[in-house]
Amino acid sequence: MQILQGFSALQNIHPLFVHFPIALVMVTLLFEVIWWFSGKEPFRQFSTYLLYLATISAIAAVVTGYWASESLGHDAPGHEFVHEHRDVMFWMTGLLLATTVSVIFIEPLRSGKLRKLLILPLLVISGLLVNGADKGGVLVYEYGMGVNMKMEQHDATQPELQKAKPDKQDANTHIHSDGKEHKH
Repeated sequence: MQILQGFSALQNIHPLFVHFPIALVMVTLLFEVIWWFSGKEPFRQFSTYLLYLATISAIAAVVTGYWASESLGHDAPGHEFVHEHRDVMFWMTGLLLATTVSVIFIEPLRSGKLRKLLILPLLVISGLLVNGADKGGVLVYEYGMGVNMKMEQHDATQPELQKAKPDKQDANTHIHSDGKEHKH
């Protein structure tokens, strides 16, 4: 038995990093909204720390994404779409970094009267993030980027498959190409 079989099948390390900025940016926005309405200081503080973590994770995702894109050939399916995904995520990460640096160095934005304005860049960043993440999903699920395709195509007209099919099949039962049947 191979330990961490999924990890060893990775074509690059980008998939290990992409979900952190997605979650952290959205949770940062959530806690910023909660603070906005409640006015309770712990929510603002937590949102600030989440913003820092989101920025670090976004930078890691961009760097590993760049490395992953360098390993693709120009003839790879979806290659042009990689550029669209990359460009949106560069913008998102740049705005996130600028917002974080502003929060670090501009005290009224960190904890003063300007803090309520932070929701605006967070909304823009979240919108870019959702758009870029969707493009990343298209790359994986439509173009198979970063996926080790080991599926075989089988012809349903093969005689061994024909005789393996029952006349009447339960809706929860199906037959695999090797003729074995099981229920879900």
